[in-house]
Amino acid sequence: METNRLRNNKIVVVLDTNFLLLPGRFNLRIESIEDVIEKKCKIVIPTNVMAELNRIELTGSDKKAKEIALIISEHYEKIELEGPVDRSILEYAKTNKCIVATNDVKLKSDLRKIQVPVVFVKNGTRLGLEGYIE
Repeated sequence: METNRLRNNKIVVVLDTNFLLLPGRFNLRIESIEDVIEKKCKIVIPTNVMAELNRIELTGSDKKAKEIALIISEHYEKIELEGPVDRSILEYAKTNKCIVATNDVKLKSDLRKIQVPVVFVKNGTRLGLEGYIE
């Protein structure tokens, strides 16, 4: 039986908090994830990521990045996850065999250990992919 990895024939990609902040920091488009993975994807945002994004206090250009992230997040489906953000994303990705978009070094490392593909920003200019998509 197929897991949640595919929804409507699209690969599920879970965004974490710092990835949501990237469009405001580096002028990147979230939709360009499809260009990197070369497949149609369904981008989802955990509810605990939204809670963290709303809770964090940022200043200067990061404050503007947060405002942009909140606007962008309105366009994507939310999935119900609870507890610490990184741990819940790790568990969800492992269980549902999906992709995670993050620039968090520790989370990226933990995901690679369990063979979960990761989309990340390379050199602040473009997205990259680590891992294999089945």
